[in-house]
Amino acid sequence: MFNMNRSRWGFDWGEFILGILFIVAAFGLMRSPKIGLTGLAIIFAFMALLSGLTTIAGYKKLHEATGLRANFALVFGVLDILIAVVFFFDMNSAIVTLGYLFALWFIFDSVERLLVASHLRSIGGVWFWLSVILDIVTLIVGILLFVHPIAAALSLNVLIAVFFAVFGVNAIWIAIARSRS
Repeated sequence: MFNMNRSRWGFDWGEFILGILFIVAAFGLMRSPKIGLTGLAIIFAFMALLSGLTTIAGYKKLHEATGLRANFALVFGVLDILIAVVFFFDMNSAIVTLGYLFALWFIFDSVERLLVASHLRSIGGVWFWLSVILDIVTLIVGILLFVHPIAAALSLNVLIAVFFAVFGVNAIWIAIARSRS
């Protein structure tokens, strides 16, 4: 049933810190709704970079737990970093395409987490199912952002803050769940 050669996860500090940062970013966006698009683009670039680096840093353990499905996480981690690079170095393009890029980022990260969520199943059903539900919620938000970019642009701060909060809670949830493996 269990692979005895697999190393224990232990508490995932990287995932936990990422979760805290996403929650702080969500709070900041809700507290200052008049933040400019440039500010959003910079926050987005920073969070996408952190998300990509965290995913790549956890690749080895994720590969041990999920096998080849971890390669999807690696690809999405690299995509996160590429999106961050676009936002950091071409701010005008970032602002013009902000709604679509946010949507794609939300969709990529949600799909990546859904593809590798199976490693939480061995920790316990509650851990697995809550993570899957939170990932589905963020996937739906990403799809809504992509389908209705005008509506998304008008409510971007709130939608992004909600995504950051849900993603942050899920990251903290995963960090705690991994400590129980």
